[in-house]
Amino acid sequence: MEIIVIIFTALFLYILEGELYRIFWSKGLDAKVEFSQKTAFCGDKCSLGIELANRKLLPLPWLWVKLHVDSSLKFDGDDRHTNENMYYNALFCIMGWQRITRRLSFVCTRRGYYPIKAFDVVGTSVLFNGKHSKSYDGCALTVYPTLADISGLYDILQKIEGIAESTGFINPDPFVFSGIREYMPYDSLKDINFKATARMGQLMSNKHDPTVRGEITIILCMKLLKQNFETERFEYAISLAAALAEYYISRGFTAALYSNGLDEADKACVNVPPGNGGGVLNDIFVSLARVSYTHTDDISVLTPTNGENSVAVFISPTVDYPIIELYKSISENYPAVKWLYPVMEFDVPLAQPPADDAQIVPVPTGFLKRYA
Repeated sequence: MEIIVIIFTALFLYILEGELYRIFWSKGLDAKVEFSQKTAFCGDKCSLGIELANRKLLPLPWLWVKLHVDSSLKFDGDDRHTNENMYYNALFCIMGWQRITRRLSFVCTRRGYYPIKAFDVVGTSVLFNGKHSKSYDGCALTVYPTLADISGLYDILQKIEGIAESTGFINPDPFVFSGIREYMPYDSLKDINFKATARMGQLMSNKHDPTVRGEITIILCMKLLKQNFETERFEYAISLAAALAEYYISRGFTAALYSNGLDEADKACVNVPPGNGGGVLNDIFVSLARVSYTHTDDISVLTPTNGENSVAVFISPTVDYPIIELYKSISENYPAVKWLYPVMEFDVPLAQPPADDAQIVPVPTGFLKRYA
C-alpha cells in the first residue's frame, strides 16, 4: 500500500511540476538578441549579444535559444565556408531574478543586409516534463560595401568635378571666405571688406566658397549576362559607386544614386535623390549594402528624364545592345557622362572599352576573398 501511495504521490508531483512550468515558465522572461552596432563595413569585427532575464522566483534550468544567422558573418571558431545560414542553438541555465548576457564575436566578410527576423526560446522543466517555446523579435545588421581604391581614377574624377562645378547650381557660403575681390554691383553690403577697402582705395568685397559645388549622379546598371562568372565584377561596381559617393560628397558636391537593382529589404529599385552631407552619404551606403544584382528591374527604369544640371557617372560591368542604347540616352540628357567599366585584372589586356569615352577599371584579383 505504501508503495502505491509513493508512486501516486510521485506521479502527482511530476504532473504538478510539469503544469507549474507550463503556466509560469515564460512569465517575467525577457529575451533579446542585438548586434553591437546597426551598421558596419566589410572587415569590421562586431558581436551578437544574447540576453536573457528571468524576473520571477521560479528557476529555468533548461533554456535553449535557437536562431539563424547568415554565414557571411563569420563567427569565431566557425570554419565553415558555405553560403547557407548558420543555425545557432545555445543552452542556458538561469536562476530566479537573474540576468545572463552572452556575446558572440564575428567578422563581416561581405556587404549585405542581415536580418534576424525572429528567434525562439525553448524551455522545459527540471524533469523534462514537456517542452514549451516562445518567439521574440530579432534585429538586423547592415554591412556597407568596401570602398574601392579610386586613386588611379583621380584624373578622371577631377575632370568630372570641373564640369560639375561649371554646370551645377553654386551657392555662396556666408561663413567661409576664399579671398577678396573688387566690389560688384550685385554684391551685398554685408560682404564689403572695409579694411581692404581702406588699404586698396576702392570698394573690396569678400569672396565666399560655395556651399554646393555641383551635382553628381551615379547610375549603377545591374544586368547579369553570365550568372556564374560576374559576381566579383558586380560587387566591385557596387564598391566603386560607394567610393565615388564618399569622394564627391566629402568635397562638397551634391550626389544622387539610381540603380535598377532591387533593395533586399523593401524590394524596390534603389533611388537616392540628390543631396549632400553625411545623411545622404549614409543613405547611399545603406542602399548599396542592400542592393541586389540577381533581383533587378529592367534597365529601362534608368532612362533619364532631366539631368541638365548634373554630371553623370555610369557604372556597368556588363555590355550588350540595350545597355549601350541606355548609355546613349543618358549621354543625350546630361551635360557630361563617363562610363566606368569594371573588368577583372587579368582580362584588362584583352578588354575593349564599350564606348569612346568609357574607362576600363581593373577589379583586383581575389577582391571577394579579402575578408573571408
